[in-house]
Amino acid sequence: MDTVNFQTLIDRLLLTIKSLMPDRTYKYFPPDFTLRRPSVSLLDKSLRKKASCDLTLYRLDFSQLRDDIPEEVWESLQDCCRRHLRLAARDAFGDSRIVAVDQADKMDFILLTEREVSLPSATGAADSDRYRIETIRSELEIGLAGHQPEWRHCMKVIVATVAIKPDYRADGAKKALRDGYQSALAVATGILTPQMEHLRQQMEQLLEQGSISVLAQPIMNLTSGDVHGWEILTRGPEGSPLHLPDELFRFASQARMLSRLEFLVVKRALEEISARGIREPVFLNVTASTLSHPLFLSHVLQCLEKQQPLCPQQVYFEITERHQITDMASMIEILRKYRKHGFRFAVDDAGSGYSGLHWIGELVPELIKIDRSVIRHVDREAVKESLLRAIVTAAREINCDIVAEGVEREEEADMLFKLDVSMGQGFYFARPDVLLYEHERGMFQETKAKIQQRRGLVAS
Repeated sequence: MDTVNFQTLIDRLLLTIKSLMPDRTYKYFPPDFTLRRPSVSLLDKSLRKKASCDLTLYRLDFSQLRDDIPEEVWESLQDCCRRHLRLAARDAFGDSRIVAVDQADKMDFILLTEREVSLPSATGAADSDRYRIETIRSELEIGLAGHQPEWRHCMKVIVATVAIKPDYRADGAKKALRDGYQSALAVATGILTPQMEHLRQQMEQLLEQGSISVLAQPIMNLTSGDVHGWEILTRGPEGSPLHLPDELFRFASQARMLSRLEFLVVKRALEEISARGIREPVFLNVTASTLSHPLFLSHVLQCLEKQQPLCPQQVYFEITERHQITDMASMIEILRKYRKHGFRFAVDDAGSGYSGLHWIGELVPELIKIDRSVIRHVDREAVKESLLRAIVTAAREINCDIVAEGVEREEEADMLFKLDVSMGQGFYFARPDVLLYEHERGMFQETKAKIQQRRGLVAS
């Protein structure tokens, strides 16, 4: 028997042995077998035990340079991505919540996870998973950049998460996996697919019916321990690919429905704020493009008039970087018009990149929100501590308030106390939840006591 035929025989024998192994052996990047796909089998088991599952797509994106990348570089990047995704996913979710990690295309990597059962998604579990998903994306980009540094400036990782709908037909898991991947791909890229058109119809229906919900996460005063204000967060229909805010707003932008969505969010948010008797400041996320819309200011004023005693002085518009500001002089003039009515502005994501810092200098906001990438492990990394000190110093010089976002650990909160950061927001203080009436806020007395205790310990 010649060497080639012998090797072929060995390969077939190994494949046969692998095909007899249990599916859980191939949770991470399983090979495809003729008789079954381990990812489909693993997903089927999760769905049959009625677990709620999500599919997260991590897509390597090189924009216009995709065709210029040599094949050996692609192979190296894929190998690096598989290695880092396996490690990052296990660190973020733990092995027990991971259904499977697989590769759908040379650019597309799929993470299947079961949702936590201890917390309903409406009260923060979805937000906790969003943070994990974003952490994995960040670690992938860092790992890939270190592996292929010459390509790091033109490479990014796009992420999209969709819910997997249970389907108990014979091919249910296979169809659910295929449809979930196509929906995530449509959300991430805007590529025209049947799922893209279906999502467009869902978005149109969502806007017509107003089928969004709003949650709120408190912003805590780190001196008194009281609730300073509330950031309003948006969710699409439960179980829909448009449920989570990143996917909802990204697809709205791709479908050219972003302003319509943000008009709806403001209307619904102000209705909820008025109904709950919220008296603290409220923070509404809005893109620069919607702020520039000729009808947006009058729309907000009309909504406030219907929801008295709410007033413009209670509203901060938190300018997000979903769309860049293309004409800074015009934006400064637009903000001046809003300020005449009493509205105030916050710049989001300070410290995450040049544009956020540039906006601070040009727009002179009333409040700066420091990005969670700066706050995460600020107690361990001297560079982050120095950057935080610099932002705090700059804010004081322009008489601007500060909110540190994404505070998750006691040590991070202690660093904020040490540097005398005025306000904080994050899971360490409270998770996003439905807006509460004043008499329902007993839980925040515990948070207040915790803040005062930790601040006292740091000061001593």
